[in-house]
Amino acid sequence: MKNELEPLAFENLEAVFSPGNQSIKYIKSLHNKKYRDLHQCFLVEGQKMVSEAMSSNFGIEMLVFSESYTGTLPNREEVLQGTRYLKVTEQIFKSLSDTQSPQGVLAVVKPKDWSYQQIIELPKGFLIILDGIKDPGNLGTIVRTVDAAGGDGVIMINECVDPYNPKAVRATMGSVFRVPIFQVNDTEALLKESLVKTNWHIAASGLQGDDVFIWQADYPKIALVMGSESHGVSQQVMDMSHSVVQIPMAGDAESLNASVAAGILTYEISRKRRNMDN
Repeated sequence: MKNELEPLAFENLEAVFSPGNQSIKYIKSLHNKKYRDLHQCFLVEGQKMVSEAMSSNFGIEMLVFSESYTGTLPNREEVLQGTRYLKVTEQIFKSLSDTQSPQGVLAVVKPKDWSYQQIIELPKGFLIILDGIKDPGNLGTIVRTVDAAGGDGVIMINECVDPYNPKAVRATMGSVFRVPIFQVNDTEALLKESLVKTNWHIAASGLQGDDVFIWQADYPKIALVMGSESHGVSQQVMDMSHSVVQIPMAGDAESLNASVAAGILTYEISRKRRNMDN
């Protein structure tokens, strides 16, 4: 089997020239969270991101190409079984795209059903809990950071932005296909039942916490809580956390961007944990 897919040469490529086509309407609807939830699918756009999706074990429902697309994609038969292939006009593709400069390829992807229980029962681990994060770019960047740092997953509580929002997906730069992401509606059950009972140390990020560069991260399993851009970690979560940590600020800025703060805290905790293991 060829290692690369040349989609515009496929015999089963469906040519679509009408913006009123039902498949086009369906793809457009996936820009809306309501329909992503309804259909249990999300959009991925661009050469790199579509290639990442096809190299993962996520299901690919549909691949869509503009008439001018000339790229190649990974050819994985087990991923592409049942996939539809559409060729559309440049104008239609632009109407489907969420970017300023479309690359002529997008995919309709089915989220993977990660094992939540398997993650929390790890003997050692690092999780990030996102408490009310609203900005899709911040959420996606945090997922990417967790991937880069070797973290085990991201848990979202208190009405975070949808991780499959197109801007969030794009900000992950492909990490959305490698990092388990979970939405949990019952915060108290998550913290008191799931995490505490499986020996996770819950450390919340806060302005009045311990200096993270001094704080001892000598716990086998740590769940770091990052709060929203405007309100920080909720009081409910603060009250149930074991520790509160902060990044010392030498200048006059009152706070850092949520994804920047998450990156610093994640890598400092990861550094301490590596030193502990050595």
